[in-house]
Amino acid sequence: MIDNISFYNPKDIGYFDLGVSQINKTLPFKTTNGVFTNSSFIKVYKKNIVVKEYNLIDGLTIVGNNVLGQEKTLSVVLNGADFANYKGVTLEAVCSFFVEGDLEITFSLGIKW
Repeated sequence: MIDNISFYNPKDIGYFDLGVSQINKTLPFKTTNGVFTNSSFIKVYKKNIVVKEYNLIDGLTIVGNNVLGQEKTLSVVLNGADFANYKGVTLEAVCSFFVEGDLEITFSLGIKW
């Protein structure tokens, strides 16, 4: 979990494993510093090809009062079956939460057997 996410400087939060049999693995992003935009997204890539995209309509949820200075959490729920075609591959994810189109957070997602 990330607390007090900084703006305008993409932060690499590391590597996460996801087994193809895992269901509902949640990655929460917690902050008090900003307001999540309606166009928030997480895109997962293999090389330069998007293999999965999450947004507030499909896969991302906000818990808490989404106003500046108050704690809130944006979460994504990952299901391994969505990545079954990528077993043994490390995918790259980019996140835009606060400024439309800005890539603020990156991480690697290792798809395990």
